[in-house]
Amino acid sequence: MNKLYTAQEIADKLQIKKTTVYELIKRGELYSSKVGKQLRISEQQLKQYLERSGSGNNMPDQNAVSSASTLNGNLQIPELPPESSLLKRDYLLHSSGLILCGQFSPALELLVSQMSIHPQGIPVLQSFMNSYNSLYSLYFKKAHIACASLDPEHIRSLVPGVRLSLLCLYEYSIGLYVPSGNPLKLSGLMDFARKDIKIANREKGSTPRIYLDQFLFSEKISPANISGYHTELVSDISTAAAIATHKADSALGEEYAAHQSGLLDFIPLQTLPMYLVMETEALSQPGFSALLEIVRSEDFRTILQGQTGYDVTRTGELLSL
Repeated sequence: MNKLYTAQEIADKLQIKKTTVYELIKRGELYSSKVGKQLRISEQQLKQYLERSGSGNNMPDQNAVSSASTLNGNLQIPELPPESSLLKRDYLLHSSGLILCGQFSPALELLVSQMSIHPQGIPVLQSFMNSYNSLYSLYFKKAHIACASLDPEHIRSLVPGVRLSLLCLYEYSIGLYVPSGNPLKLSGLMDFARKDIKIANREKGSTPRIYLDQFLFSEKISPANISGYHTELVSDISTAAAIATHKADSALGEEYAAHQSGLLDFIPLQTLPMYLVMETEALSQPGFSALLEIVRSEDFRTILQGQTGYDVTRTGELLSL
């Protein structure tokens, strides 16, 4: 019988912290399964992790695994470097695994966990990076799947000369994070140019940064006139935390991160799709059919919508470029 362990039991076995176990799962290095609402790691999943780690004697370094701090008991702020999984990249590129590039996302966590228990599923390693860098990695064949929230023509321009398939994972609202009650009465991106407003900005290549830069360019607004423009953070959770801790007045990001804190209001501006971008010829390869089946399943849509509130109307749609 394939024994199931709790995160604490795995931590005890590996002589590491329980939070380190959760970070390994988030990074796709240790696979897990959901039993009801509980997270469990099977004996086989633990064995696979130890085999990938070497002889089993190379335990994870506590300082090397990204830590997470908690704000007022609500908002978890994972410190995820943009390419935290690159050391394992070559292994999966030349084996039976998949490398999926994308920002930290509950939807991708769910997808990776479902792949680990699907009968035709194969190992998936998530490399944390923004939309631009994800597509760059796909173009240079350093990844199998890129997660990008850009319009198809923009995606096409970043991955030229390759037949692409875009699988819609979900749609979501992008908008402004503001303190509860919106005391500064912000209503749109034009307010970022106000002298009394300081923003927390995202890094170049991320969807919120691309969205903001396009707006500033179209309105002929110099970034020099935006207080906080050059303060770059690498996740929506981090920018939301900056607003919640009064280090900035507003930020642009997706709705899910704002609601996680319980301390912010969200002003929606536009609905955007999140795509899984793949080479079309790869769809016939092992693992991709399982991925398509999972994303198109009613169970996946139901769980995804229930956990995040994302719009799943288009989830599973496949677009060819």
